[in-house]
Amino acid sequence: MKRLISLAICLSLTAAVAAAQEKEKVKSKAPGPKKAGVAKLSDPLEILKKADAAAKTVKSVKYHVVIEPSGAAEQFGGKAEGDVIMSGVLTDGGRPTIEKYYVELKVQAPNSGEIRHISGGTDGEDFYVVHHAEKTAYQDIDPAVMGRAGRTLTAGFMIEYLLDGPFDDEMNGRAREFKGIKKVAGEECYVVHVVYQNEQAPQATWHFSVKDLLPRCRVDEYTLQDGSKGAIRKTISKLEVNPKLAPDAFKLKLPEGYTQTDDFAP
Repeated sequence: MKRLISLAICLSLTAAVAAAQEKEKVKSKAPGPKKAGVAKLSDPLEILKKADAAAKTVKSVKYHVVIEPSGAAEQFGGKAEGDVIMSGVLTDGGRPTIEKYYVELKVQAPNSGEIRHISGGTDGEDFYVVHHAEKTAYQDIDPAVMGRAGRTLTAGFMIEYLLDGPFDDEMNGRAREFKGIKKVAGEECYVVHVVYQNEQAPQATWHFSVKDLLPRCRVDEYTLQDGSKGAIRKTISKLEVNPKLAPDAFKLKLPEGYTQTDDFAP
């Protein structure tokens, strides 16, 4: 009789232990409290104000850029892609310009599809442009030495990174609209459409990174005099803010076998 009672007690204890273990397993599998996510913004003016504040902390930048014209805007030039380094901005009583820069682009001609490889910039004193197909570098203290390529190279600028009031025009625009959140080159971005005070200026759709509020894309929308429409999309990736730059980052580095001249480039 005692043996039966003892056996019953053992079985009861074994069942209790098994039940407790099973309960512990279920508990360990139960999801814990959810972590609060970062609150997303939706007010376009608030986004622009935060983007303005973020850009004001930038002194220099390095990035990859893709420029894509479409529609009537293709007459302004073809698709271009390359790398940009910029530092400092000059506002000597006129239109702001970048103090030092180096840009290297491969530019596709809109009609023939021919690819041109050009690079150029300034160290704050000399200006230069390199036409790689001709293996010729043009350098002088006059920015006009860059010829037509000068305008092509500066099209790679996202100058707002370095301006004193980077998004003043956007914050004071006639209209602003939040268009949601989209990914640009793998970066989650707030999308804000702006109609500027200047009626002649193209409307623009900005994409600001959710992570750092700095712009990753700008799409300018044009309506030409004949009523035709087009757009230029400028997409930024591999953005480095205030990168460590070599002392000669903005100087002409003449490749082997190239010719240097102080003549003005065509």
